[in-house]
Amino acid sequence: MRRNKIEDTIVALSTPPGRGALAIVRFSGPRSKDVVEALLLNGAGQPFASELIPGRSYRCQVREKIESATILDDGLLTFFQAPASYTGEDILEVSLHGNPVIVRHFILEVCERLRVRPADPGEFTRRAFHNGKIDLLAAEGVRRIIDSKSIFELHASRKLYDGELARMISRFRSALIHLKAETEAEVDFSTEDLTFESREQLLQRVQDLRTSIGDILERSRQGGRITSGIQVALSGIPNAGKSSLLNKILGWERSIVSEVEGTTRDFVSEEIELAGLPVRFVDTAGLRESEDLVEKEGVRRSKQQMERSSLIFHVCDLSKEPYPEPDFPAVPVWHILNKVDMASSQIRSHWNDWVRKGSNDRIYEISCKTETGLAELRNALTEFLQSEAQSVDPFFLEERHRYHFLQMDEALLRLLNLWEENAPAEICALEIDSALEHCGELTGKISTEEVLGRIFSVFCVGK
Repeated sequence: MRRNKIEDTIVALSTPPGRGALAIVRFSGPRSKDVVEALLLNGAGQPFASELIPGRSYRCQVREKIESATILDDGLLTFFQAPASYTGEDILEVSLHGNPVIVRHFILEVCERLRVRPADPGEFTRRAFHNGKIDLLAAEGVRRIIDSKSIFELHASRKLYDGELARMISRFRSALIHLKAETEAEVDFSTEDLTFESREQLLQRVQDLRTSIGDILERSRQGGRITSGIQVALSGIPNAGKSSLLNKILGWERSIVSEVEGTTRDFVSEEIELAGLPVRFVDTAGLRESEDLVEKEGVRRSKQQMERSSLIFHVCDLSKEPYPEPDFPAVPVWHILNKVDMASSQIRSHWNDWVRKGSNDRIYEISCKTETGLAELRNALTEFLQSEAQSVDPFFLEERHRYHFLQMDEALLRLLNLWEENAPAEICALEIDSALEHCGELTGKISTEEVLGRIFSVFCVGK
């Protein structure tokens, strides 16, 4: 990202590009008001005579050019005055009709005539960060809110934006500052008749901090398992109906369905939202012994996918007699007895005996052809997903966050080892400084332009 001057006024389309009902063009910077004076008229076609009230929307007409009386579009304008705005600067938002021709002409005229420049990706939020409106964690929360693919992920993103992680880090920082003060006091006031915390008390404080870091990392691991998508693998012999079942669940033809066995030779995955949660369905290659190298590789990959899954749908063909039960990984298995419309009562009985003989796994009889039992299966899956989510806190860490927490933990571990070795207090204090530095990196109080550029570059342009 190029180096920007804080006195620049920037502009960007804040709504998705393309045709639509509305397009919101956002300005931030000291020349935002100049746009009103140069190009915008009130609803009656006259210049705005009075001062704009911050936060209030006004009907407006947009002139095609600064010196022209020709109207380009009708819209709404809203002005937010510094410092009470998202960026901490003057902000102007103009709502136009969602025609790319209108938007492009408006932005081009402003940039050419009013010394306004196009914003870089994430520059509005970066200005909010630099102006002290939000910390770096909240800025990342903004991006995650925009990118959330499910209600669960949205709740986790809101926690990041609302400052839950920032408050945790603030408590860490206070505890580390206390540790540093106690450690340095041993040196500075060692000859004074003062009482300090014992080394055992300080050791316990450090252990408590490490425990808290471990808890945060585990919460993130559990939450990440949900936000990245609960995986459900569809397994079974070739032509049992796995692909047909996947298509029925998705509501569209994702996998090829054929009477020829072994049509699916590699796993096929698709992610949808069910019960407010992201769910990744994996249609695996049919499990059977084969000399075909391609099919053998497909079976190997299928087994890998089953090991990574939270639930396995073992799809069985009720039109055929039972076969030896495959070896499944240690995850819940639901036996989906497909083609119930083609099964004789005798074969159905054999399958039920076969399933119940080995385990207490759930059994569902369905027909992808007639859709018998599909509603019951979907309801059961919804309950399973909700149960999985209820046991997990909607919380996650970015890779950047995990890195700094792990570095903090390593610094504290080194501190414990130094204390065990009775190292000088000055050396011990260096490890506390290291942990404090990683606290600052997390919130953005200590950061480099390179790190900030990498974080904000993944934002959309209008944010």
